[in-house]
Amino acid sequence: MYVHKYKWLDRTYFGTDKNIIIRKLLLDQFILTPYLLTAFYVGMSLMEGSEDIFLELREKLLPTFIRSCCFWLPVQALNFRLVLPQYRIIYMGICGFIWVNILCWTKREGIKDQSLRTKPNVTR
Repeated sequence: MYVHKYKWLDRTYFGTDKNIIIRKLLLDQFILTPYLLTAFYVGMSLMEGSEDIFLELREKLLPTFIRSCCFWLPVQALNFRLVLPQYRIIYMGICGFIWVNILCWTKREGIKDQSLRTKPNVTR
């Protein structure tokens, strides 16, 4: 997925000019990220068996998006400005590993109403 995404970005917005990099950053961060974070929180809530699958999304989307901006905007600026196209996947893999750990940490933070978090485990 990343290979095609970056090839498309490089063809569509060619160069390392400041305006080109800003366009790439905005497209990457503000179009794709909210969708991915929504899918992450709703998907995790479904897998965890939460009664309200949107509770964690409502409480954590904005803080997670802010962390994402703080992490990914500088990472992507360096990526688009300095990293050669043939090394972008390696660079993004390393940065993605770091981001997944940040995302897991954010996911593990408590939510305000723990009673709505998961369904009771009933075994007979």
